[in-house]
Amino acid sequence: MATTQRTPPEKSTQTLLKPTLLTQESDTASDCIGSETECVGQRNITRRYKRGYDESMLNELKDMLADVQLQQKSQASKFNEEMQKLMQQNAKITESIQYMSDKYDEVLRQLQQTKSENSAFKTQIKTLEQKLETFERNSKASTLELKNVPESNSEDTSALIELVRSVGDVLNVKVLDTDIRTIYRTKKIPNKSAPIIVEFSSNSIKENIIMSSKKYNKDKNNEKLNSTHLKLIGEKKPIFIAESLTTCGRKLYYMARQYVKNHRGASCWTAYGRVYMRQKEGGPSILISREEDFFELKTQ
Repeated sequence: MATTQRTPPEKSTQTLLKPTLLTQESDTASDCIGSETECVGQRNITRRYKRGYDESMLNELKDMLADVQLQQKSQASKFNEEMQKLMQQNAKITESIQYMSDKYDEVLRQLQQTKSENSAFKTQIKTLEQKLETFERNSKASTLELKNVPESNSEDTSALIELVRSVGDVLNVKVLDTDIRTIYRTKKIPNKSAPIIVEFSSNSIKENIIMSSKKYNKDKNNEKLNSTHLKLIGEKKPIFIAESLTTCGRKLYYMARQYVKNHRGASCWTAYGRVYMRQKEGGPSILISREEDFFELKTQ
């Protein structure tokens, strides 16, 4: 009887691979078991390499930290130096400011002292001006002025005295040669007759002539005192008789006349060398002794 040969089944690849892998693993394990000393040595070598690397990194970090610390110390030193310089500069600035403050206080004290002295000087000057004004007014107490009197070529002191006597005759006031202390005509004024200054021996004569001229012009409103009354040659011209005022008095009288022009009903006049005003007819008389009085009148 014939025998049948059977082909043995093929082994799978997985089956063939497993023994191989196992063989390799077993070989490795056997190798390690066989040479345990060598495996331990390999592990020690790996550990020594890692420790050397860590120490190198640590040293490098230490060096970097040392460099940073040195830089910080250097910068801190420079900062301290700069701060010292700034403090010194600040001290100098403070000293300068204190010096300027002291100087300012000194200048302020001097200014206050100057203001006080200036105020005292102004008071003294005002007092001296008032005394001078009083003295000048008293010196003119017996003096009057004839204004707008035509001039003649042959005019001299005798002719002027005769002219004043003629004025007295017109006003019904007797004037003697001895009553006239000084008489003269002031400097010539372009296109205008210079006034004649007459100083009498007494104040009463002067006041009598002034009062009489006011009464004469009031009584003869249509024929006030003029050049024809004095028998002067030439065209008819009005003659004005007024007190001889001081420099300050003339200025105040001019301002008073300007005030009267701008304010209806107001009037002004002079008496005994002083300037008076009345803001309205029938109102009280107001003495004008300084320029500020006009500003006070405007506020009333």
